[in-house]
Parts: sequence; C-alpha cells; structure tokens
Amino acid sequence: METAGERLAQLVRDNLGWLRGWLRGRVGDPDLADDICQESFLRALRRFSKLRDPARFPAWLYRIAENTVRDHLRSAARHRNRVTYTDRLEEFDRSAPPAEDPAQREAAERLLEAIRALPARLRDPLLLRHSSDLSYAEIGRVLGISENAVQVRIFRARKKLRSECKELAD
Repeated sequence: METAGERLAQLVRDNLGWLRGWLRGRVGDPDLADDICQESFLRALRRFSKLRDPARFPAWLYRIAENTVRDHLRSAARHRNRVTYTDRLEEFDRSAPPAEDPAQREAAERLLEAIRALPARLRDPLLLRHSSDLSYAEIGRVLGISENAVQVRIFRARKKLRSECKELAD
C-alpha cells in the first residue's frame, strides 16, 4: 500500500514538468521560474490535507502557482523603485544566453512579450501546450475547463499572436 509520502512524491513527479514549463513562459527567467515552482509546491504540500479531491491536484496546484506568481510580481513592483549600487556589473544578466543572431533574438523577445500580453485565459493554455506538451485533456484538468474550451482558447491565442506578429513586422 502506498504511503502518504509516496503519494505526495508521485504528485510532485507527475506535475513538476508542466508547472515548470508554464512558469518559465509566464516569468521568462528560468531561475525565477524554478524558485516560484518550488514555492508553489511547498505551499501546496503544506495545505495538502485541505484538498478534498486528490484527483483535482493539478488544477489546485495551478491556482496556487498563479497566486505565487502574483505575490512575486507585487513584491518585485514594490522593490523596483529601489536603486542597487554595485561595482561588479558583470554579475548582472549572467544567465542570459549570448545572442547568436540579433534579429532572431529580437523576434523571439517580441513573441514572448506578445505571449505575456495575452489575457490569462488564452495565455495559460497556450503555455501549457507548448512548454510542457500537455494534451488538451491534461490542460483541461489543470485549468478546470473542458477539452473543447482548451482547443478554442489555444486557437484564439495563436490567431491573436499571428495578428500581433504581423503588425510588428509591418
């Protein structure tokens, strides 16, 4: 028989990939996404006893992660106005990959900005589909919506992105 600890470990293994991918799409910085992912799991595990239906764990975890992202963004906004002085400028932006093709990198940055500007109801299914390669049914379980709604939202997100990218190219 499976112990509670083994069940929790399995839930983490089953949900880590899609959550990490979704967060990377949301915040852009892989290290920050990993930190928020860890914090989200910690919050979920602390409150696991309050979850009535363990089958709803992915949707529940998604909501916790969404709140964790909001908390982080609020905190970052409060700290944004503070000035940091340093004599070691090389410490900044060390995680950014080198630009191989400046035009390609600029296009990728514009696309990411356009994705992040989408309304959450369009952005989140798209990120889950492309960052974690989840099926429509799995995305529906995570977001708590029907598989058909997932398909419609991804279609609309792609259509909106095509329109945005076309406008940027003109």
